[in-house]
Amino acid sequence: MPERPTSASRPTVVILLSDKRSGSTIFQSELIAHPDVRGLDYTSHTYLESHHWLKAAVMTGQPARLFSGGVPYPGYGGARNARTYMLDTVRGNIPDFVPPADDHALIRDGWEALCTRFAAPVFFEKSPQVLANWAAVSLLLNWMEETTFDVRLVGLVRNPLAVQHSSQKLFGTAPYDRQFGWAEIHRNLLALRQMLPPERLMLIRHEDIIADPQASFARVCDHIGIAPTPDMGSSITDRTQDRWRTDTDYRLTLDPVVIQVARAFGYSDDDLTNPHGAPLDIGPPPSRPIPDFTTLKNRFRDRIYRPIRMRRQSPYR
Repeated sequence: MPERPTSASRPTVVILLSDKRSGSTIFQSELIAHPDVRGLDYTSHTYLESHHWLKAAVMTGQPARLFSGGVPYPGYGGARNARTYMLDTVRGNIPDFVPPADDHALIRDGWEALCTRFAAPVFFEKSPQVLANWAAVSLLLNWMEETTFDVRLVGLVRNPLAVQHSSQKLFGTAPYDRQFGWAEIHRNLLALRQMLPPERLMLIRHEDIIADPQASFARVCDHIGIAPTPDMGSSITDRTQDRWRTDTDYRLTLDPVVIQVARAFGYSDDDLTNPHGAPLDIGPPPSRPIPDFTTLKNRFRDRIYRPIRMRRQSPYR
């Protein structure tokens, strides 16, 4: 077996792990503006996210209990569609990539090809869906053990009250229900912190980035092994940071389980108190309503229409 290159001589792959609505897109925009860092040129998904390891988990039929809520991720509409999305993203960036027929080989070779193309010297990718599903995290960890790339993970955390408020406004999700997903995601992140050495995984809070963007990105750059640029972080503002505190219609009081997890990331009881929160003893609010027309239309598009169209346009199935 050839000698494994040292980290100093290897190109670097940086993967951001977080919940949705935690500041990952702001983080991405700031980091890929660095001259040494590149993100994907194209993906089948929004915000230049690959979903690679979640698609891999669906393709390979990982046990249901390893997915969020004990339910295999339904967003692609099945294993065949997950493969179609993976092919579309890989070949959208590397048109001459010839995919192997075997799913496991496609997962490995496709991701290695993307890393080879964009890690010059640093390839950055973020897909918030990954951390929510241990099935995907486990496959990522397996790849980290096998690859010759220098892989660095960044765990991005945001106050659960802010996350649920932002998710409600953008996605229409029920804050009471969704807070338990936040807890599940961040328990996964705490497990990773125990499993990996500090040089492989750093944690950073969105609030700390907002408070001092330059110092925060200097820490990130040190973790990655590149020098920060003088203007790094200068475009970040606190415009939406505490919007949840002034929304009198936002009544979520965090469950004690969520508070326990949040404290592990340094949030105080004051940080986790909603000034407009409803008392817990009145019982939980109603669960999410029946999906509206727009939600149903998007599900049809993502799980049926788009995969069929991509398969018709590609010589590979």
